Amino acid sequence: MESDEETDYEPSWRGVPGTIILINAYENSKHNIFGPVHVATCRLLKQYMRLVSVRKIGVYIFGTEETASSTFDTKPVIEIIPLSVPSLDDYNRLKKTDITSFKEAKEFRLSNALWHCSKMFANCKTLLSSQTVILLTHLDTVPIADDEKPTLNRAIDLVDANVDIKIINVSDHQYEIHAYYEDFWKIANKGVDVNMPEPIYDSVMIEKLMYQESHRHLAVAKLNFEIGQDFNIGVGVYTLLKSPSQSIKRTVNLHIDTNTPLTSLTKTMKVTVDSDEGEDVESEPKQVPLLKSETIHYQEYGGERVEFSDNEKKMIANPFGPPMMKLLGFKPATVISKEKWYLKMGYFLFPNESVIEGSTVAFKALHKACMETGVIAICVLCTRVNAKPLVVALSPCSRPLDLNADVGFDVVIIPFVESVRDLNITEEDDDASSSIEKAHKKLMVNILNATTVDFKPDMFENPKVQYTYRAIESIAFEDEEPEPITDTTKQSPDKFEDVDDELFEELFGPFGSLSLKRPGTKSSEKVAKKKKGDPIDEELFNARLQDEKINAYSVPQLKNILIYKDIQNLPALTGLKKNELVALVYKHCK
Repeated sequence: MESDEETDYEPSWRGVPGTIILINAYENSKHNIFGPVHVATCRLLKQYMRLVSVRKIGVYIFGTEETASSTFDTKPVIEIIPLSVPSLDDYNRLKKTDITSFKEAKEFRLSNALWHCSKMFANCKTLLSSQTVILLTHLDTVPIADDEKPTLNRAIDLVDANVDIKIINVSDHQYEIHAYYEDFWKIANKGVDVNMPEPIYDSVMIEKLMYQESHRHLAVAKLNFEIGQDFNIGVGVYTLLKSPSQSIKRTVNLHIDTNTPLTSLTKTMKVTVDSDEGEDVESEPKQVPLLKSETIHYQEYGGERVEFSDNEKKMIANPFGPPMMKLLGFKPATVISKEKWYLKMGYFLFPNESVIEGSTVAFKALHKACMETGVIAICVLCTRVNAKPLVVALSPCSRPLDLNADVGFDVVIIPFVESVRDLNITEEDDDASSSIEKAHKKLMVNILNATTVDFKPDMFENPKVQYTYRAIESIAFEDEEPEPITDTTKQSPDKFEDVDDELFEELFGPFGSLSLKRPGTKSSEKVAKKKKGDPIDEELFNARLQDEKINAYSVPQLKNILIYKDIQNLPALTGLKKNELVALVYKHCK
């Protein structure tokens, strides 16, 4: 960069995502969709509160008679939770909401609910990085005749304002979707023909759909893609998977007495000396605030400090200029093996009309050219001002992870030469040891194939953390018992039925609660005596054994009994639970 003026035009993408959940209450007595939707929405709020998310969530009910509790004079729309960061009070308010307390409207109108959404987004005081409307409804009842066209016009206005409209078809049976909603769905997808959503009634699946729809459309960066000289298009760089750093929970400092959250403030000060009083008067140094423009960075080189200003440091960290993507050239698609794509988590590239209008046409042309010629695009990508540039490959794809994206590019990060090392792999001789090694490799391949699942990373939960959350939530929500969880990280034992037991034990060794002790070395002259336990009350033990009341013994007493009985081939007792020790006593002593 030849001047500092370019840094003034660096794009900065700030803000928090905003989501409005619209629940249709019209003819609820007939369709009964509020039950699973209510449970799913409560679970969604819990999920965001666990993550300490800053997302703005609003929950509204429409399809009821006019009431005075609505905002913006949209009386048929009832506000349950305003567009804000969800809190415990919001959750309790939603949990206590009873749909039977609202009277169903005599006529079904949808345009008022969509107009209310646009007003809520426009009047939100927080800068929103994305705006999403999730419509939970059934698709067999259309608005009244004089509201059909206004509803479509409201949908067009929302789409033109970069608001994503998502429909979740809530129903417990298959039914014929009205043709009116096909036009509405086409408008919501910006003119692209997409299959209508399938009916779903399970609250857990509804929660997953809402969670997916509310986080997958968040762009990591919105950039200019420089294809040639004086020819740029607008693109959005998306991450389809969450990195491990995103699951780290923030630490909140609390006051030791009142438990109120504490905030910290960092101040930079400098020491200055006033010289206005004259040379004869000694001036005392004092501290004054240090401006950010006065901050100086330095690097020691050759025994001296080389100083840099804040702008100069940014230029050194990113010599390629503001965040952008630049096309370098093309390579055959065969030069990149798809198995090596997972060296580092990549991105997904999609056109963005909000950056440059008409970008979709040029983006589709580039996608079509790459598909027909069998090539990939090599580019330089820089997503942030302080991020180092990366060399990436753009591989054309469509509909990744079931997204409604007909065209797009997988962004594959290419490692630098310093990040690649050669492995000295030598071929082994074809002897007995190599045959055992091949058998072990085959065993591991079978185990990996058995544990392969349909990966949904956004809904895999850490069971250890979730148990803690459930205990805290049961206290906060005043529940009688903590909410049970399903450990999705555990595999079904049926998948391991075909695994060779002998090879598995040979490779991993015996393990588990009932693994046998390794035999010690015995001398032909002297055999070590086995440790004998303390004497036990035989009469009491026999009585409890006959009455099956061995549970009355403590864990140390059960271990002492097993050792005292001098049982042959007794398993290791360290780490066993009480019920396992009781089972061993019944097995060897009864």
